[in-house]
Amino acid sequence: MSGQIVVINGTSGAGKTTTCATLARHSPDPYLMFGMDLLAGTLLPARYTMFGAMKEQGYQPTAYGPVCMQALSAMHAMIAAASRTGQSVVVDHLMFVDPPVLQDAVWRMEGVPVLFVNLKPSWDVLEKRVTTREISFIPPPIQEAMAAAGPEIVQAFAEQLGAVTPWFYEHAYANEIYDLELDSSAMTPEQVCQRIEARLAEGPGTAFARLRERHPKPF
Repeated sequence: MSGQIVVINGTSGAGKTTTCATLARHSPDPYLMFGMDLLAGTLLPARYTMFGAMKEQGYQPTAYGPVCMQALSAMHAMIAAASRTGQSVVVDHLMFVDPPVLQDAVWRMEGVPVLFVNLKPSWDVLEKRVTTREISFIPPPIQEAMAAAGPEIVQAFAEQLGAVTPWFYEHAYANEIYDLELDSSAMTPEQVCQRIEARLAEGPGTAFARLRERHPKPF
């Protein structure tokens, strides 16, 4: 029996990471946590991160180079493979339509059970979260790239994050097909996870199948 995949979409500050951790902690099923934060912050070598020398080929907040897109395809395939072994996975993600991250995900996860959840806080709450957020944990590859970039980079990072928030808000929510949509600015993480568990109890998600009808296979 395939493991359940729960994909949590949302922009930075929407509560994806907290939701993934809360679901994994409280669910009776053992969930692995995977996703965009782990990929871009830990798994990609420092030179391909947003402060690295080869960032144009890798990950930048508003542009994904060929190395980043290949890594995303591999991540989607790994998540599907884990499900086929019976392992459940909860995934934090930015399911952009452009670049075609969503299209790659829905086709590489064909044939396994996926619940697609959208966390969309109000713009006012999101803006406040992003501008007041402290950068408390920075993964080692990002630390390495930031150290090479110079001591002013932390402030530049915070300013860049604030500047691209409107772009993220538009692009992260360009898709309108989900199994469950929640206003995470009006709910606690526990309440969000209760709604996810309740939707899982209703039956399989259908959003990815509907998205495959809309988007042709990109590979």
